[in-house]
Amino acid sequence: MTPALHRERHLARSFSRLQTVPGQLDRFIEPFGPGLHHLFVLRLDGIEWVGRKILQHNESAGWHLSSLLQPWMLLGHLIEWQWGNQGAVVYFRAVDEQEKHSAFHAALTQPESEVRFPFPLMDKAGRESICRANDWQCDASLAARLNADEAHFREHCAALLKTLSAPGAVILDPACSTGEFIAHLAHALPDRQYLGSDRSASMIEHALRRHGHGAVRFSLGDARLVAASGIRCDVLVLRFLNAEVMTRKDAQGLFTDLVACVKPGGTILLFGHTPVLLGVPYLAQVWKLALISRVAARPGRSELFQFYQLRMPLQW
Repeated sequence: MTPALHRERHLARSFSRLQTVPGQLDRFIEPFGPGLHHLFVLRLDGIEWVGRKILQHNESAGWHLSSLLQPWMLLGHLIEWQWGNQGAVVYFRAVDEQEKHSAFHAALTQPESEVRFPFPLMDKAGRESICRANDWQCDASLAARLNADEAHFREHCAALLKTLSAPGAVILDPACSTGEFIAHLAHALPDRQYLGSDRSASMIEHALRRHGHGAVRFSLGDARLVAASGIRCDVLVLRFLNAEVMTRKDAQGLFTDLVACVKPGGTILLFGHTPVLLGVPYLAQVWKLALISRVAARPGRSELFQFYQLRMPLQW
């Protein structure tokens, strides 16, 4: 077991039992290394909370990282960050468990609430680290892992699109991965049109094997080529402008390319397995997009996940 994995396992078992005193100042130290990109900030009603994403465990997946955040992952109100030889030192004002649950509930009622991850995954030289092309070669194990961690996204999007789109609407997923996500939407809302593409041949082969006889039209192609093809859609699903998939610079460039695919008044949904890299409020301002929401949760669940819903202006 690597030192990094050992630390993650230790935190998973001990984090929810950290000895803090509500109302008192405390600190949490995240050493240099891959754990930095698990630190997150929840902005709520002008107050910033700080937390740390932690490994979760279930019988089917074992120990795994999820895009779902839980209230117990919060440390408290962020007071100050410091950066030094120890790594990131986070000073916070501790709160009790009820306050953490209340914060998650309030985040869903306030449209300006947002979850941000300040640090991307970085290599030993301090550069953004991304997956190798071979890491996206689709096999049964990878497909099962990806599909399991997007169940909440599928559920939320299907419910949302019932009101955000009309029969005949074109829904585009330009990095459709295994095809499970867009096929789920097509099954839930069969009277829309669905386009799914991916630059990984093995992903498209998998999607065609499992969903090739459904309503989704799958094709092999890089997202930039899709953007340049002149395709126009009513709903653009962006599930890949994320940490570990690409750099922040590349994510911003692709967002700029793909926004042009969306019809006036259309919808952009932005989320993913790993944290969203973009400064979404800034880009919304640049493109004059209405930023409708930034976080979401499934009904009746005490959880949060990054989920940006944007609307194109009716006129450019």
